[in-house]
Amino acid sequence: MKAWRQKILPTILAGTLTVSFAAAVSAKGNNGNGNGNGNANKQKGNGHSKEVKVDSRYFQFTDLKKHWAENTVKVMVDKSIIKGYPDHTFRPNKPVTQLEALTMVINLLTQNEDLLTDDDFYYGGDIPDWAEDTVKLALVNHIVDAREFSPNKPATRLFVVKLLVNALGADFEDVDDSKLYFGDITSLTSEEKEYLSYALLQSLVAGYEDKTFKPNKPVTRAEMAVFVNRLLGKVGQVDFGNHVKGTISDIDVDDEELTIGSKTYEVADDVTVKINGKSSSFDSLSEGMKIDAILKDGEIRTIYAYGTSQEYGEVKFAIEKISDGYDSDELDEAVKTGWEVRDSTPDLSDKTMWISLNGGTARSIDLSEIDGTQKNGGDVAEALEEAIGRALGKDDRVEVSFDSKQKRFVFQTDNSPDDEVPSIKLAGSALSDLGMDNKIAEGHLGKDAAEAWKITVKSKAPADQKYIIKVEDEHLEETVEVNVDDNDTAEEIADKIADALKDNNEIYRAYKVEVDDETVTLTSRENGEDLGLEIKISKK
Repeated sequence: MKAWRQKILPTILAGTLTVSFAAAVSAKGNNGNGNGNGNANKQKGNGHSKEVKVDSRYFQFTDLKKHWAENTVKVMVDKSIIKGYPDHTFRPNKPVTQLEALTMVINLLTQNEDLLTDDDFYYGGDIPDWAEDTVKLALVNHIVDAREFSPNKPATRLFVVKLLVNALGADFEDVDDSKLYFGDITSLTSEEKEYLSYALLQSLVAGYEDKTFKPNKPVTRAEMAVFVNRLLGKVGQVDFGNHVKGTISDIDVDDEELTIGSKTYEVADDVTVKINGKSSSFDSLSEGMKIDAILKDGEIRTIYAYGTSQEYGEVKFAIEKISDGYDSDELDEAVKTGWEVRDSTPDLSDKTMWISLNGGTARSIDLSEIDGTQKNGGDVAEALEEAIGRALGKDDRVEVSFDSKQKRFVFQTDNSPDDEVPSIKLAGSALSDLGMDNKIAEGHLGKDAAEAWKITVKSKAPADQKYIIKVEDEHLEETVEVNVDDNDTAEEIADKIADALKDNNEIYRAYKVEVDDETVTLTSRENGEDLGLEIKISKK
């Protein structure tokens, strides 16, 4: 959280807030929301304002004419902060995602500010390749908190407020948010109210005429264009203290001095320190960390620092099934097993049933002889097998049995061709009486083998972290913990995973564990059985 430096007077918030900002709320909903469909501007921030001139003849969004935000959108397009769609539409009323909103803000900042960069930065979230530089710049310059960032979720008004305030690099204290005159913000945290207070004071956003702010309302693309246009008018015009950005080259804890690059600065006794986005202390800093330090009266008052990798990044894994317990040399017949039935001798004489064998044409089965007079489930199974044989004719390859212990019917292919996968599919109104469903049951073209899976480590460790590996099949459910250290290679992490799995007696009795470079392989010690193994890895 920012240490707010500028005091907001309660009288401003309580007495004039809804009046002074009412003009910003148009009848069409132009209350300072919006989005941008922009690909990441790959610039690293050169500190110079860049004006992009676009011939107005090319500004032809078919769905923006006479729209209340048309002029504002044109300004944002002219400055390459926002883009339309290939079909010449802008889609002004479409909700903007958090990633799209962030892209617009970073596009603006890279044209007007020197942004801190870090080529070694790693973010473990799911983002498209084009957005990697955008997200990297945003996280490194604390424009957004990775723990609050969900790229594909709609950007709410509160999320955008934080983007705008963070983009200004504000450093404040003594904010009084107790007089915010909105009836729908009681659930906001004190920090969120402080963000909102400052955004309102700077006219970055506005409330609604009914004295609400609607913090959780999604922002549209047109509204985001307005938001960013307001930010453009503030960047470089508000004095928030001097920023010093670079790499820590020396730390003197006793004398409270910090050397950034070749210059040494005094550090305030009450300095605020955040490392990798979390509150920390001055003595927790280390040489080589990248830093954004904010000075006031010649002293460093606030420090944002991070190492070569971020704490919220994660190791990437790939989990893949190698074998399900059979190889490709011999055939295994299809078996379709039903659930327990209440009546093992049902009357099916007025019911229907079809069977499709090995993906062939469905054949109708005459059930008239299965009329409830059979003595037991075995007799019913025998009658069913005969009826299926008549339906299939020379293709008859189905055996039917009744499991008296489990009280269920079993259908199985027999003597199937060795060049096609055997399968059974049933249909008709008789299925519920037989405890069956209409799903396909398939066999295997293979002989007994061992089920096997592999875990491949796809990246090095971005920080000291702990991972939980869950191994579950029909017979066991075990979890192991793996501690990885900052900058562990993929091969080192794979070795640690293999060791942890071997140390678990239940897992090691059921599976052979082998490691080859960055890949760990688990192979069942039993052949010819599909155990339904599942491997899940999560960060603790």
